[in-house]
Amino acid sequence: MGVALRFSILALFTCVTGVGATAKTPLRRCPAPFAGLLSDEVFGGYGVKMPSETSPAHMPDVRTGTAYLYRTVIREGAKRGSDFAGHYRAIRIGCGAATVCLAIADTQNGKVYFPAELERATALLVDTGTDVDTLNYRRNSRLLVVVGLPNEEPARAGMSYYTWRSGKLSLIRFTPAAKLCSLPPSTQF
Repeated sequence: MGVALRFSILALFTCVTGVGATAKTPLRRCPAPFAGLLSDEVFGGYGVKMPSETSPAHMPDVRTGTAYLYRTVIREGAKRGSDFAGHYRAIRIGCGAATVCLAIADTQNGKVYFPAELERATALLVDTGTDVDTLNYRRNSRLLVVVGLPNEEPARAGMSYYTWRSGKLSLIRFTPAAKLCSLPPSTQF
């Protein structure tokens, strides 16, 4: 049996049986009121003027740089139209276990952004009791909320609130995971 096949079987066994790191370190319970923290009201405070739907979306410009490396996933994502800040598409690019890289495509002019403020986000590995996404946003809002570790920085584990303006994300609020989940401040994530 080849090495790749053995590794695949071991990985599948680990996922199915729960053997591995999660067996040694069970997920911490996080009773934070995520439904309220990620409600339409929260996003509504950062509303945007919605564009008319009469004009077709521009295909993203993926001819150079990082956009070229991820051209297929960016093109496929942009085909689905805008879903963020009025006329943008937030495109999730898988870039590791529990980590997504972010591209933002402007559906009006085809420009693709890779915001340095949030190049990638790793999921906050806690038991929330509900399905909480790492990247949270709305089409009618310029607010983007990360539940996890922005740019894989352990000191930034928690909820980070960003606003999108002029092709940049700006951090406006951060709640550490320990506070969010009512855990001791020394808790490591």
